Amino acid sequence: MRRVASRGCRCARETFVFQKVSVTHQMMRRARVATGALLAALSAQSLAAAQGGEGVEAPSDASDAAAEHDGEAPSGSEGSSGAPSDAETPDDAELSSDAWAEGPVDDALFDDELIYEATAEIEAAPTGVTRHRLSGGSLRRIPGTRGDPIRAVEVMPGVSRSGGDPILRGAASDESRVYYDGVPVPSLYHLGGLTSAFQGHLIGRVDYEPGNFSARYGRVSGGIIALESRAPRSDRLHLMLDLSLLESAFSVESPLGGRTAVSLAARRSNLDFFFEQLVPEDAYSVVAAPVYWDYQAQVSHQIDRRHALYLSSYGSRDSFSLLFSEPDEKDPSLRGTLGGAAELHRVQLALSSEHSSSVTSRVQATYGRQRFEVQVGPLMSGFATHEVFSRGDLTWRASPSLELSLGTDTEYSALDGDYQGGRPPPNEGDPGVDEASRQLVEVVDTIHNTRFGAYLEATLRPVTPVSVTAGLRGDYYAHLRHATFDPRLSARFAVSERTTLKAGVGRYSQEPLYYYSVRGIGNPDIDPYYAIHVSLGVEQTFDVLSVSAEGFFKHLEDRVVATGGGQSPYFVNEGQGRVYGAELSARLAAGATQGYFAYTLSRSEREDRAEPTRLFDGDQTHVLSAALSQGLGRGWEVGARFRLTSGDPFTPVTRAVFDATTGQYVPVFGAVNSERYPTHHRLDLRVEKQWSIGQGTLAAYLDLLNAYAAQTREGTRYSYDYRKSEAVSGLPIFPSLGVRGEL
Repeated sequence: MRRVASRGCRCARETFVFQKVSVTHQMMRRARVATGALLAALSAQSLAAAQGGEGVEAPSDASDAAAEHDGEAPSGSEGSSGAPSDAETPDDAELSSDAWAEGPVDDALFDDELIYEATAEIEAAPTGVTRHRLSGGSLRRIPGTRGDPIRAVEVMPGVSRSGGDPILRGAASDESRVYYDGVPVPSLYHLGGLTSAFQGHLIGRVDYEPGNFSARYGRVSGGIIALESRAPRSDRLHLMLDLSLLESAFSVESPLGGRTAVSLAARRSNLDFFFEQLVPEDAYSVVAAPVYWDYQAQVSHQIDRRHALYLSSYGSRDSFSLLFSEPDEKDPSLRGTLGGAAELHRVQLALSSEHSSSVTSRVQATYGRQRFEVQVGPLMSGFATHEVFSRGDLTWRASPSLELSLGTDTEYSALDGDYQGGRPPPNEGDPGVDEASRQLVEVVDTIHNTRFGAYLEATLRPVTPVSVTAGLRGDYYAHLRHATFDPRLSARFAVSERTTLKAGVGRYSQEPLYYYSVRGIGNPDIDPYYAIHVSLGVEQTFDVLSVSAEGFFKHLEDRVVATGGGQSPYFVNEGQGRVYGAELSARLAAGATQGYFAYTLSRSEREDRAEPTRLFDGDQTHVLSAALSQGLGRGWEVGARFRLTSGDPFTPVTRAVFDATTGQYVPVFGAVNSERYPTHHRLDLRVEKQWSIGQGTLAAYLDLLNAYAAQTREGTRYSYDYRKSEAVSGLPIFPSLGVRGEL
């Protein structure tokens, strides 16, 4: 059933776009501002506690709370449910690169007496050009991340600073994908960037590929981040409890017989317990503090020596509500309640098999449900989505010089929604936050989307130092009645044992955001768009240092842009773009000393129809990250992380005119993204002390975010007539005390 109605109406400053999994920029910005007010108050409380000599009086994991863009990264591995647990894998060990081949199972596993071993496997070369691998154990020690594996990704080359999902090599966040156990996840962070939606200590490994990735991944034109959960530890009972001012978390892992193990973890924010006491009354009229929670559960069962079964479930919820007693002076329609909630639940069943010494496979099926609700004053909208994902992958090592991989994946979603709000603007490049009038539309519809994908990939090693991977991927979008075919090619040449050259070229297609094709507010005849990726680089290893340098270019074609004046069909495939740049990264691994460095020089441009070339909203010319951690012995470890980035582009307001119809001033904008905010720079420090207590450990840590209180301009606030303006700054210095116990 579909019902679409429209009428002229003065709407909120920034439309709450018809999206099923994430709130719009305005909602997230206001959520971050409200949360920032709380964290600023908590900062003073934490400083007082830290200076009062009371020890860990107010444990606080809020270290990451307002850190919009923190994270470092060591190296790790790939895998899926069933990756080696932290207890079984040394932090610096390289793990198997095959995501679903668990390797042969030792016969001793099925003897009466179990034998537990720690195994380090040699990593195979990636099938894409560049894959940065992050290990679960080391991630917990990186400053500014609280062990959050997603934050750790942000120290990698090509990852720009953002206030939400990552921007990878100049691609919008919706043009890249994050996978959890092989399935794309809709929301990477809680509350638009507060913290990631998965507990870091249950993540076995993280792969980050900014471009030219394998044909295994499709329907994405930017980059990918693949998170893989680790198998529950099966040697004994393990407990973890982490209490802080920001959140509380626990986990339990235990064997269930000789072949089965289970893990369960949950986390909830504590902001609502302290919000009313710590936030000044004049900061915001708050009817409900921001609240988030998440959970993860998994049961692993070794059927026999060649087959393992995994049943897992995970979910999360984010919600907040703000009450504006007085209308916004620039936009009187923005009054009353501004709030929303996003909720996700999923369950997955997976089977990993080793059919022979040369053939492995993994098949999995996932069911999920999402709910999204939003309210802007009198306007309310809500959506419920049922999703089904299936995937099958097979790898055949035909010979030492030839490996074949093939697979299929399917995504189905049924969205039942009721939308009432402004006509959606383009997702990027639109400064129109104060348009004098927008058309109000109402849509009641059930939307069915089905996507089929298949790929074939061959890795050939004609001679020892050369590896060439050729892949072909096809995808069919049933709701668009359109198919895409993406050829991809990558090569690696080992000049010596320590030096490797790498290159790649390929096509990467993606469907538009789904509301672009909804009849009544979008164009049902819109087509997928694509990007051509080209990259060339070199990797060099030394005794304790590894270095990588890479140049890249991306051509964007058939981008979706809005029609002039918001006229039907509203969105068309008439945009282009280009991204080009160079990356340099290094990793130091010298025993107790771990260091990471990344620098990216890039430019990301867009062309909307016949309009002049402009900068991408998230373009950052310079991105530099450096992190260093040092073990001091006796359980002490210290670390530091520094990040410097160019300011985001923005569209200046040149003047304003008075609209007698609405009774307010309407801004007149200059050229889109023609100016930049000042350079962002920030230093985070971390110190941790661990004590061994029997079979368990107790840790106390301090994260000091923005250690020298750098003032970062995040935006601009204007007066009602736009004659005056003031900078909106980010969070000042924020100390975080925390305690964690593990058994």
